[in-house]
Amino acid sequence: MGTNSNEKIVSLFFTVSRSLKQKMDLSSPFFQLPLAHAETLRLIREKKRVPMKQVADFLAITPPSATALIGHLAKAGYVQRTSGKNDRRAVYLSLTKKGASVMQKAVLDHCKVFSKLLDKISDKEHLELLNILTKLAK
Repeated sequence: MGTNSNEKIVSLFFTVSRSLKQKMDLSSPFFQLPLAHAETLRLIREKKRVPMKQVADFLAITPPSATALIGHLAKAGYVQRTSGKNDRRAVYLSLTKKGASVMQKAVLDHCKVFSKLLDKISDKEHLELLNILTKLAK
């Protein structure tokens, strides 16, 4: 595949992203968060209990920066910190009820908008898209 097709793919990603954003409920607390905060909540939701170091690695930031970011999320009531059972220096993160609620609403909002968008493609194309995105995510 040539540069032209790669440019077209990039352009289409931005177009689809813009289309999705226009249909989202941007007043939701999730969309009021900076991207790094939203991505951190998504990570914690997926993994349930996340070591602080994993957040830093995931976002490609320093541990002190991750600590500051988590401080904001904890202050907002979205995450809680717990110490490790064997190593009290290890800090683990999990969602609070408030954080889980915000993430559940965001996921439902995303699914609703995606469903409308994906209604335009066949079931076969839907599975192909899922397979392609899964492969790209790895």
